[in-house]
Amino acid sequence: MSTSSVNSLTSTAAALAAPQTSTTGTSTFASDLQASVTRALEIASLPMQALQADQSTISGETSELGTLGGLFNSLQTSLQAITSGTGSNALQAVSSDQSVATASVTGNALSGSYTVQVLTAGSSSSAIGNSGVSDPTSQNIGSGNSFTLTVGTTNYTVSGDNLNDLATAINSSGAPVQAVVINVGSPESPSYELSLQSTSWGDVPLQLNDGTTNLLGTLNAGTDGSYTVNGQPAGGITTDSSTVTLAPGLNVTLGAVGTTTIDVSSNLSSVSSELSSFVTAYNAAFAEVQKNTGQNGGALVGDSTVLDMEQALTQMITYSGSGGSITSLAQLGVEFTQQGTLTFDSSAITGLSQSQISDALTFLGDPNSGGFLQFANNTLNSITDPVSGAVVTETTSLQNQNTQDQTEIANDQAKLTLMQTNLQQQMAQANALIASLQSQTNFLQGLFQADTSNNANASTVG
Repeated sequence: MSTSSVNSLTSTAAALAAPQTSTTGTSTFASDLQASVTRALEIASLPMQALQADQSTISGETSELGTLGGLFNSLQTSLQAITSGTGSNALQAVSSDQSVATASVTGNALSGSYTVQVLTAGSSSSAIGNSGVSDPTSQNIGSGNSFTLTVGTTNYTVSGDNLNDLATAINSSGAPVQAVVINVGSPESPSYELSLQSTSWGDVPLQLNDGTTNLLGTLNAGTDGSYTVNGQPAGGITTDSSTVTLAPGLNVTLGAVGTTTIDVSSNLSSVSSELSSFVTAYNAAFAEVQKNTGQNGGALVGDSTVLDMEQALTQMITYSGSGGSITSLAQLGVEFTQQGTLTFDSSAITGLSQSQISDALTFLGDPNSGGFLQFANNTLNSITDPVSGAVVTETTSLQNQNTQDQTEIANDQAKLTLMQTNLQQQMAQANALIASLQSQTNFLQGLFQADTSNNANASTVG
């Protein structure tokens, strides 16, 4: 329940406990009778006030639980982000001469050096239109707006109302070709032509037909490329693609004739960055947990979920791996301070050897397959799981308790309203009766005083 709802209920209870309606009658005891009504209602409203106090407590606990849940979710997110620098993501491939070839890791490539010699730099086939137009936004080549594009032995149907539209349609057709519009005339007298280039190397036939006429000029045939890996095979490997698979998980894009060395190794620069973010998220969660512990703690002091959170944080950081040279986060620069927070020293990672980096990656593992990341992720899941985690479980319990309190408050309010009505009626009747008796007494006293004033022998009143 929100704070505004709790305040509204409190105001309602106060109004019932101190009613504004007074008892009727003119007796001298009217104020005393009204005070009795007020006191009775105040006593009867005590259980409802206790329920309202409980709702206020629940509101504070729910709010703080939401804050803690958000911080633990952020911690888990930062933990999972570490995977961006583990496994195949930790591998890097560097070419000694990028003009000859560049490399990229696509999987779990083996670390090592690969010598690539480009024997022949391949090229694409190309062709250009044979009839230019002065305005490619309103004019087209050929007749009509439907054309047959031939790439190799495959035909594609494309359409365009002008030259620019036609080039766009070709590029969207899925054909292994790139179309552009180029000016082969002068700036003063432009002549725009459609230019096609195959996306693969080699002699690839290219043609465009409007149903009656071939609209492209002479084909400039491309050539295949060839290369060797570590000197093998001697005659080279022929390829019609500039990008080739050099080894499992390692692709190379061939450039110019020449020789380059591709070095594949592991790098933890991304892990270092994400560990720094993880430490920051951990410290934020730890600080909020600490606010709810100790004698003067916050809304969740002594709460079992806070104790679970505190234990989860400790278990996560004290995880110990088995085997290899890296078995703890401390060896990666993550250490406790005297206050229980964490610090991170990135130099611990930059100083690792290649074998230690490999052991570090094994220690970190993966959230789904093992190592620190899986252990920590599972530990946090016990807190953050949206179905069975400690946060959602306790939040649901608090919401149920709040609903129960709200029902009991509504029942108590109804009882207080009825009690107030009955008491007011009873006290009004009593007040009217007392006023009547007092009026009669005053009348009799008046008669007696009048009678004794005419009797010289009467000196006192009864």
